[in-house]
Amino acid sequence: MLFRSRPKPRLFDLATKQAIPIDDAKFAEPWSIDRVRWSEDSREVYCLYNARGHQVLRLCAIDAATGAVRTVVEEASGKFVDYSQKTWMQWLADGKTLLWASERDGWNHLYRVDVRTGAATQITQGSWLVRKVERVDEARQCIWFTAYGIRPGQDPYYAHLARIGLDGTGLTVLTAADGTHEWSFSPDGSLIVDRWSRVDQPQVTELRRAADGSLVAEIGRA
Repeated sequence: MLFRSRPKPRLFDLATKQAIPIDDAKFAEPWSIDRVRWSEDSREVYCLYNARGHQVLRLCAIDAATGAVRTVVEEASGKFVDYSQKTWMQWLADGKTLLWASERDGWNHLYRVDVRTGAATQITQGSWLVRKVERVDEARQCIWFTAYGIRPGQDPYYAHLARIGLDGTGLTVLTAADGTHEWSFSPDGSLIVDRWSRVDQPQVTELRRAADGSLVAEIGRA
């Protein structure tokens, strides 16, 4: 018979060399506990709890002094939380804001979470989904991401590149042609090389601006 270990978070006071008791209620049936990160002031430590059975995914904050645990953000489903394909999170430089992917409205979209309060603000929304985050530029306050189904009238399995502000404004689809796209960014992030094709259309390669998707030049056509 095989037994799987049950990981639990543990804290120790280095001055006293004593363990700090932690409330384990929010870590009852762990499949994994990872993505560990300390707060900027070291008052809390964060970790991502994935429940056995994959119906709960929860970012927890543990009080480093008392061991009390609070939920920052949580995904729950009676069926399945897609932890292997759609779990994505990124901390912003202020240490108080988290970018988070969620299917809570029925589509995979991006949210901005206030870590102190747990309040979540939706960044992307609509009857299409975010498949992958390509770039986060805090200086420009923008996110570039791969979207499926974002171009009405096109096959929803075609990948397109889109851009949006961290405040949820300024959504711009940067690739236009009726086909599936792949791309690469210039070193400074200002340009993209866009390669697109369909089963009945050999690959076309274009140079476009990463800010608005405007065409600079067609580079090649197979």
